Amino acid sequence: MSIAALGAFTWLAVTLVMVGLQVKGASDRIALDQREQHVIQTEARVAEYRGSVEDQVARVEQRQAVLDALVRRHFGNLDIEDGDAAATEDGADADETGAAIPEAAALQALEQHQVAFARALRGAVEARTRQTAEAIRGFGFDPRAMSRQAQGGPLQPVHTAITENGAIDSEIADLEIALNRLAVMELSLRAIPSAQPTAYGSMSSPFGLRRDPFTRGRAMHNGIDFRGTTGQGILATGPGRVSFAGWKGGYGRCIEIDHGAGVVTRYAHLSGIDVEVGQEVSRGNRIGRMGSSGRSTATHLHYEVRINGRAVNPRPLLEADRDVLEIQSVAERRNGDPVERG
Repeated sequence: MSIAALGAFTWLAVTLVMVGLQVKGASDRIALDQREQHVIQTEARVAEYRGSVEDQVARVEQRQAVLDALVRRHFGNLDIEDGDAAATEDGADADETGAAIPEAAALQALEQHQVAFARALRGAVEARTRQTAEAIRGFGFDPRAMSRQAQGGPLQPVHTAITENGAIDSEIADLEIALNRLAVMELSLRAIPSAQPTAYGSMSSPFGLRRDPFTRGRAMHNGIDFRGTTGQGILATGPGRVSFAGWKGGYGRCIEIDHGAGVVTRYAHLSGIDVEVGQEVSRGNRIGRMGSSGRSTATHLHYEVRINGRAVNPRPLLEADRDVLEIQSVAERRNGDPVERG
């Protein structure tokens, strides 16, 4: 090989090496620029995510504080153990996520608290439902039969949440069912008329068979009579809606109140009526005045309680245990009814 050829070959080899190095350097710079751009974009997304998570944490914390306050007002302090609800199969992943993004760990802690919160609240609701059912039995009624009749009222269902693992959804669904049962049972309990229909006056004729004051023959007396003076105030024995107010044959001037759950009270022989049909009344509200209208021998109140159209003895309702009455008062306060017992 001549010297000229060797020189040309050497020049060509060096040139190729230099071009290769330049191409590699350009490729490296492009790759580096792409990585830098990706890092910048990732940092922007992370910053945006952090801000979103922080806002969400603040909203969830505020909402939880309101829920805690509402529950304390209605149920007292609940014993909530977060540890029982915190165990999950992907706990390791949760720890890694929490280490990488502390804000996410705060959300996970709140989620675990809410699961435990829902369980504890459901337990309190179920306990109150059992207590309410016992109060209904204390009045001499079957809570299952009463609850089948109960309709309406300020029931506000809880809408279940949707989660990937289904934990919160399941707990809130169970809580919703428990709250619905409690609402129906309390509507049944508040329908039971338990207050005295007049502040003064003793019972003059009991419920059951007696001699009719006009014919002197045996007759069924479907209520209780109370002595009193003309014009004496007559009081609603439970919350409800006035379904009748006017003259009703032998009952004379009469008022009927529909308390829901198939329960109706009747106040007869009145000298005056102070309510109108459709009017909502609370327990203890004055609705009329005692008199002797209709088939009556003297001034008194004839008081009846009817369930699904059948007359029942009002006396056990008017002589209920104080503890039972207190449970009923709680049910009325929870359903927005002012309680006035007279």
